[in-house]
Formats: sequence, C-alpha cells, structure tokens
Amino acid sequence: MSIHSVVPSADAHGSEWVGACDERRAFISNFTGSAGTVIVTSTEAHLFTDSRYYVQAGKQLDSNWTLQKVGNAGVMNWNEWLLDLPMDSKIGIDAAILDYGVGKTLSHSVKKRDLKLVFPAENLVDKVWHDRPARTHKPIRVHPLKFTGKSATDKIAHLRSYLSSIFPSSADGPSPSYLVTSLTAIAWLLNLRGADIAHNPVFYAYVLVEKESVKLWVQQESLSDEVRSAIAEFDGQIREYEKALDELAGTKGVVVTDSKCSWAVVERLGEENVKIIKSPVETAQAVKNEVEIQGFRNAYLRDGAAWARWQAWLEEQLEKGKEVTEWDAGEKLTSFRKGGQYFAGLAYENISATGENAALPHYEPSLDRPTPISRDSPYLNDSGAQYLDGTIDTTRTMHFGKPTREQKRAFTRVLQGHIAVDSLIFPEGTTGDAIDALARAPLWSEGMNYGHGTGHGLGEYLSVHESQVGIAHSAAYFATPFQPGHTMSNEPGYYEERSYGIRLESVLIVKEVKTRRDFGDRRWLGFERVTMVPIQTKMVDYSLLTPHEKRWLRDHNRLCAEKLFPLVKHDKRAVRWLKRQ
Repeated sequence: MSIHSVVPSADAHGSEWVGACDERRAFISNFTGSAGTVIVTSTEAHLFTDSRYYVQAGKQLDSNWTLQKVGNAGVMNWNEWLLDLPMDSKIGIDAAILDYGVGKTLSHSVKKRDLKLVFPAENLVDKVWHDRPARTHKPIRVHPLKFTGKSATDKIAHLRSYLSSIFPSSADGPSPSYLVTSLTAIAWLLNLRGADIAHNPVFYAYVLVEKESVKLWVQQESLSDEVRSAIAEFDGQIREYEKALDELAGTKGVVVTDSKCSWAVVERLGEENVKIIKSPVETAQAVKNEVEIQGFRNAYLRDGAAWARWQAWLEEQLEKGKEVTEWDAGEKLTSFRKGGQYFAGLAYENISATGENAALPHYEPSLDRPTPISRDSPYLNDSGAQYLDGTIDTTRTMHFGKPTREQKRAFTRVLQGHIAVDSLIFPEGTTGDAIDALARAPLWSEGMNYGHGTGHGLGEYLSVHESQVGIAHSAAYFATPFQPGHTMSNEPGYYEERSYGIRLESVLIVKEVKTRRDFGDRRWLGFERVTMVPIQTKMVDYSLLTPHEKRWLRDHNRLCAEKLFPLVKHDKRAVRWLKRQ
C-alpha cells in the first residue's frame, strides 16, 4: 500500500519561519503562508490551514489541491483527518521535522485505528526537489550585554540551577543535561544572533548544557574569532552541526528537553533516556529584564518617529491626488525605519493592504501586481523592524477619504476591544486565555469576530512571535500566568471578506500596579503600552464610546505626540501631522 505523505511547515528545530532550504510545503503546494500542513496520497492532495490564510491558499493552490479550512464547522485538522484513512494505511513523515509532542500523540492515535506511522530514510519532498537551495551559514554575531541585560554565563548557570532543583544529582550516574533545539532559544541563551532565516536573527545549531560544559553544534563557517571567544567564556565546546544527531546518541545519563524537540532527536537519544518538560529556557526568555524592557521602550519610540514621518508623507501624497501603491507605501515606511539607530532589518514582510486585500490578515503586497491605495476603503499596515534593542510589531488601520457608517462601526468595535485589554488590571495568576474575550466582546455584541488570536509574545531582537505568552483561547497559554516582564501584542481585528479589513495592534509589557485593595494578598498587574503610534480618529464613531474610552484615545494620541515631537522636529510635515492627531 502507498504511503500517505505528511509535509509540515517546520524545519528540524520546530521553527515557525524556515529557511529557503526547508520550504518543502511551499515547494510542493505553492502555498507560502506561515502556517499549514500538506497531506499527499496516491490520488489526493490536501492543504490544512487556518482562517488567516483561507483566501491566500485559495489563490495559490491549483486544481490538484483540496483546501481544508480548519476552524470551519465539520472540517478536521490534519492529524484528525488521518485517522479516517482505511485500516493498515501507512502514514509517512520525516522524523527530523516532526516535533516530539505532536508525534507522540499521533503515534498513539494511529495505533488505535490500526494505521502505521513510518519514517522514510529520506524526506520524500527532497527526492523530487532537484534544485533545493543549500542550507545557509551566514555570520553569527555577539549580542552585547548592553542589550541583553544578562550574560550567557549567568543564563546557563540559571538553567543548571533549575535542572538540579527538579532532577537532583545521584552518586550512581551523571547529572542530567539539557538539550536546546529551538533556534530562538539558543540565540537568546547564548547572547548570539545570526541571519540564516529571513527576518529572524537566528543561526542553525543545537546546544547541550551539561554540568561542567556546553556543547554547541554549529556551522563553523559562521564563526568569527570574536564569536569563538564569546563561546569560550561559557566553556562552550564547538562541534560540527551536521554531526549533532550522531554525537547526541552517545550522551550519557538523562537528557532533558521540551516537547518541540524533533522525533528524530529523541529517537537517537532513546526515549527511555529523555525527560520532557516545559522549556525553562523559553520560560526565562519570555520574562524581559529591565535592560530589555528599556530597550523595547527605546526601539518603539524610534519606530514611532519613523511611522509618524511615513504616515505624514503618505497622507500628503494622497491628498495631492498622487497614486501610491501598497508596495510603494510599504517600501517608503521601510526607508524611514532604516534611518533609525540600531536598525537591523525587517521583523517580517510588510503587510500593506487596501480594500479587499486588507481582509487577508497576512496579505503581502507585490511589486508585480501593484494595487493603488484607495481613498474609498480602509488601508491596513501591519509591519515591523528589527532593532538591536527590540523587535517591532505594529498595526494601524486608516482611511484617506470618507468612511462608510459600517466601516466606522466596525473600526470602533475593534478599538473598544483594544482599549479593554490595554486598560485591564488583573490579579497575579491570570492567563492569556482568560482575557481574550475582553477584546472580542464589543465585536460579539454586533455578531462579529476575528479568526486569529488577540496577542502573541515577542522577542528582544529575535522572532516577532514567542510561544509561551499571549492572548488567545489556546491551550498554549493555559499554563503560563502573566508576570511582570511578559511582553505581548494586543491586536483585535475584523475582516469583511472581499471588502475591507481592520486591525489595531500595539505591544504591551506586563507590570505590577498599585490598587486600593489587595484581595487575597496577591500582586495586581496591568500593562505598559510601548507602541508610540497614534490611532487615526476618522473612523471612530464617538457615539459608541464610553467616557473612559474617549479619554483613553485622547490621552494615547496626546502621549504619542509629546514623545515623538523631539524626534521628528526636523521634519515639519511630521510635526504638523502629529499636531492633527
């Protein structure tokens, strides 16, 4: 019987965004969204993706494909769909790109249905991808202490201390070691940055933290003398990246790792030798220290100045009747950002969308299909830069003509949800799933909603998405109560398919707040908003706002202007624009 082949989006490190050499799903299906899984049988081809990508996938897939719109009534996810295959069917997947947690659940499920999970010796897509790009090995750089706030040596010591607290040493055998396979976690732990994945300053590596040493499997062509010296400071032993799995197989004692480690790695180590826990590295990474928090403040302030200069330019061009395409607008904003201190590239591809394109949450403009920005429909810009002191993720929706009553109502409901989250004071122990409904409630009152989460964690000059904290009704956030230093986006939206889209996104940092009472003798928490970009008021229906919401909007725009005036004083157009907000 033929194999039903599963092609995930991931690489061997469980990355959300992958390098060109790992874009197997995009190669086989032509779908380029960041989330989706392919299943190819002898007679069928299916793509499973969520609501962010329904329209994009529909455009990119040809007639050979069936689009499975996960989240719609009656539509199963890929791992559920497989369980309906005929008895004795073989399900093939590359063990190197299957994370262990998913693989373990899938393995149990298929056995109950008399199905067989098989791991081909070679990736089946690679067999037909004859011009597959080579793995990159771009230079690795030291990320200085003035940005990280904590040395790699101290981070590693903290990890060792945590390990010894939950796995006490025994005289009968070696101390447990901790294996890090996530590229963002490795970059954060070692205070190193790379450039092997677009918009993500990471490098290919595996790290094994042992009691007395740190083994680092890395592409040695990427290492400068400065980086080698930095690695030596934490007693790092440099190994060849390609030999990582073979050499890990010889590790003595228990190896501790997290469930996103690949099935192939666990198989080499031997399941009996592996302990799976929630990643202590990512847990520590999610809590920004004071240096990192100040870095976020500084980065978002500089980026706000770039945004103000850009939006002032854009409004002037359109008022003069000049044509500006989505692509032009995105590129112009990038040019303003490039002038900012510590600029290190984009955090993701610009989402610059007018009219019906804005109804696609992750739409990307194209130079080949230039679409002029309309004055009759909302324009949405979701974009961000990488600065050495912070990763930016900002979304604003604006209108350059006369918005309709319905557009104003939708925008205002989104704004109310945004304000509700931003203003919240909550007790210690609260998780992101508990406050997701606050962002949606104003939309729900109209029978409206959005298909994506309300917020996600962010890295400090790392990935624009971090996994342990966020705002969504998702199991991923059930087990991580908010604490001071957690950093996340606040981005409710509304999307009218084939018409328009609205989203407002700012970045929040959890902080401790003072309250009149302290019920339960617990700390009370709130948010500091670091995004310094005004919210256009043209689409606000003030009759729907409460006095608190009106005051919040006025105060936010006033604060942005006060903070940004000194940074744009040389740009009279931007100064005039800020005064109008």
